[in-house]
Amino acid sequence: MDLKNKKIEVQRIIHAGEDQAVAEASLQLAFRLSKTQGRDWQVDAVRLGDRNWMDAQAFLAALNEVRARQTRQSLEQLQAAIRKYQTERGALPAISDIVKLTDLLFPEYMAEIIRYDAWNQEFKVNSAGDNTFQLSSAGPDGIPGNADDIRLEVRPI
Repeated sequence: MDLKNKKIEVQRIIHAGEDQAVAEASLQLAFRLSKTQGRDWQVDAVRLGDRNWMDAQAFLAALNEVRARQTRQSLEQLQAAIRKYQTERGALPAISDIVKLTDLLFPEYMAEIIRYDAWNQEFKVNSAGDNTFQLSSAGPDGIPGNADDIRLEVRPI
């Protein structure tokens, strides 16, 4: 990633093993504002450094699309770990919440603990009957039980 002339300043880089690192950085963002009819300010557009303006709603939609993809991948990783558990033990794990599930699966069936979606909300685990359960995220709005939720059912093999 070329960071030159993008108004990004790297403060420090922290190595996290042989093949990973975390870069702590500051970046310059500009926000274009307008007043609503109610006379409140709202953000209309966002700009990184000297780049072009991006519509704020389009920016948030793109960010939520990436977060939804990351959340689906996390749910699929949990599902794969549950499948390994089920194959070895002959049954789905008897669990009631994400903490108990990940405590049961880590480190034997999955390499990292996955408890939160990409919006930093804890995954929910619910029984769906017939020895089936559902892993879910409340999605971008953080409110469970509506159309933007992301769900994955886990059934016996």
